[in-house]
Amino acid sequence: MVTPARVERATYRLGGGCSIHLSYGAFEPFHGNAAFVKKGGNVQRNNSTTLSKLSIISLMADQPALRAFDCRHGRIEQKAQRMPTRPLIITSLIGLFSGGLLLAPTQAGAASSAHPCLQTLSATPLPKERHYLSPAAVKTGSGKTWKLDGIILEHLKPDNLARLKRKGIEEALDRQALQAFADKNAKTDRRGRHSAFIAKPPEKDGKAILLQEQLAEQGLVRIDVETLSPACAKRLLAKEQMARQAKRGVWKEPAYQTKTVTDLHLSAIVSTYQIFHGKVQAVTRNESGTSYLNFGPNWKTDFTVTLSEKSLATWEAENKSLDALKNAYIYVRGWVETRGGPLIRVRHPAQLWQEMPLEQTGRSQAEKKAN
Repeated sequence: MVTPARVERATYRLGGGCSIHLSYGAFEPFHGNAAFVKKGGNVQRNNSTTLSKLSIISLMADQPALRAFDCRHGRIEQKAQRMPTRPLIITSLIGLFSGGLLLAPTQAGAASSAHPCLQTLSATPLPKERHYLSPAAVKTGSGKTWKLDGIILEHLKPDNLARLKRKGIEEALDRQALQAFADKNAKTDRRGRHSAFIAKPPEKDGKAILLQEQLAEQGLVRIDVETLSPACAKRLLAKEQMARQAKRGVWKEPAYQTKTVTDLHLSAIVSTYQIFHGKVQAVTRNESGTSYLNFGPNWKTDFTVTLSEKSLATWEAENKSLDALKNAYIYVRGWVETRGGPLIRVRHPAQLWQEMPLEQTGRSQAEKKAN
């Protein structure tokens, strides 16, 4: 079978209950069980009648990768080794069993393709022996620690919020079979923790529900978008916004609520994660340096938002020109620094968006009725 010009997907379930996952193109899954690979004019056949180990060449968007799959007891373990970019053509897929192949999506594959946060990630079942670690992590009996990806790792105040968050995580750990979705090639942090999305195994519809989503909707965590894809960030922020608008959990507390750019107490907010809203007074767009959004007449003391050259290109690819934000109402989220006045550096497109504050919207509607 010639590699298709566009991404297609299929799953072949083998008699032994093991599927081989071959990724290529725009990081979309393609499933097969063995492959003839044409590389440098030589055809190499990778095959195994025992299904203990199978190596196949996969086509990635810009970086082909050699992936080895260990198929025992119906599970797939993936190891990847980066290779120099070169043309690789998959010419044929063959079956290993004479009994034939049945088309059927695997559970982990279905969940990964259905949820924007799980694409390209590998699923690992969490053992029953597991417990909560503050502020937002899970430690298993084997000693492995998974920290919840995509959220701010913080000790909530007041203490009752911290207790509610702990209760929410512990209830999930006690009652449900869970999987950790993570990049198997990612390194641990300095504390030896692996970043992961925690989810229940997908239902019959193939949909996975993240523990992070449940906590965000209850207002018990805040989303950290910096490590997320735009699609994943959009999904998690929608859950957070539901809690923020309903003032659930942390969003009832002034320390976490959205703040206006003109009502800042610098000493209390430096080195904290905040969401601000306000009207942009001036825009300095610089394609070859740092760009600035200023919110007051004195840029040395008033609130400022900055974007690096790379961040500007990424933000404008997802939105419109930065110049269009002059005199616009915006929201920005991130860690607060001090550079004369308070400052937030935008590194992810989802940190900065244009939106009229609710109180401003109400004021405008009242003015229209009065006129």
